[in-house]
Amino acid sequence: MPAAAEQELRFLEAYDWEQPLPEAPKGPRHASLQWLRVAAAFDPEAGLPPDPFPSGAAHREAGALRMLLAAGKEEWAGRLATQPLRQSGTALALWRWGQRQVRNGRFPADMRRLWEDRLLAAGPALTRGYALRHALCWALAERDEARFAAIKDRAPAGSEAVVGGFQRLFGLLDAPSPDLRLWDLAGLDYADLRLDQLGAARVWICPADDALPDLPPDVAWIIPSAGADLDERGASLTEGVAQEAAGLAARLRAAGKSARFAPSRVAFETLGLSWFPILIELDSRGNVRSIRMGDAAPRRP
Repeated sequence: MPAAAEQELRFLEAYDWEQPLPEAPKGPRHASLQWLRVAAAFDPEAGLPPDPFPSGAAHREAGALRMLLAAGKEEWAGRLATQPLRQSGTALALWRWGQRQVRNGRFPADMRRLWEDRLLAAGPALTRGYALRHALCWALAERDEARFAAIKDRAPAGSEAVVGGFQRLFGLLDAPSPDLRLWDLAGLDYADLRLDQLGAARVWICPADDALPDLPPDVAWIIPSAGADLDERGASLTEGVAQEAAGLAARLRAAGKSARFAPSRVAFETLGLSWFPILIELDSRGNVRSIRMGDAAPRRP
C-alpha cells in the first residue's frame, strides 16, 4: 500500500474506533490529512470546517462543501448532486453533517436518500459503508422494498453479508415474532420466548448505558451482553457473564426497573439484527409490524 494511502487508512480506522486521530505529518499529503482531522471533529452546529487547502482542485472541493453547508434547504439537492468527494475528509464531513440533519428531523425522506446515494457513490470505503448501513436501516424502518432493491444494486463490493442480513429482516415483517433464549435477571434462569410473549407491544433491544432509560409500560427491554459471545442456546453462563448479569440485576433492582438479558449476540446476528439500538413493534396478533434499527432507531422508544 502506498505510504499516503496507508496514512489515510490509519486516520479513518482511528475515527471508526473512536480513537484520537494522529497529527497530520508534514509532506505532500499534509493538507489532505489535516482536512480529514478537521472533518473527524466537525460539529455541524458550530460553524463551517476550515479549509486547509491553499489552492487547486482540493481547495475548490472544500469550498463547494462549505457552500453546501452554509446554503439554505432549497439549495441542498442541487449542491449535493454536484458535490465532489475526491477527498476523504470531504466525504466524512458530509456524513457527519447529513447524519445530524437526519437525527434532528431536518431532512425529508427524498433529501435523506439523495444524501445517502451521494455518499454511496464516492469517497472512502468507511463512509460508503456508513451510508450503506444508514440507507438499509431506513429502508427497513419504512418497509420500502423498492428502496432496498435500489440500494442492493449499488452496494459496494464485499457488502453481501450486510445486505443479506437486511434481506432476512424484510422477511420477518408481518411474520410471527422470532424466539430467543433470554435470561431473567431476577433469578438468572432462562426461557425460550417469542418476542410477543414478553407482555409488551414493543421490544427495545439495547445495551445498558450509565443512565438507565425510563421506558414506557408497553416496552419490554432486552439487554445484550456487553461482550459475551456464548452459544445462543447455552444452558449456563460463564463466570464473567454471570457477574455481568448480576451487576445489571442489582442496578435495575435499585432503579425499580426490569429487563431480560441475552448473553450472546449470535441469535440477533443470525436474524440480521446487527446494530443497536433496535425497536421492534408487534401487531395485535404478535407478528412483527416494524423494525427500526441502528441509524433509523429512536434514541429512546
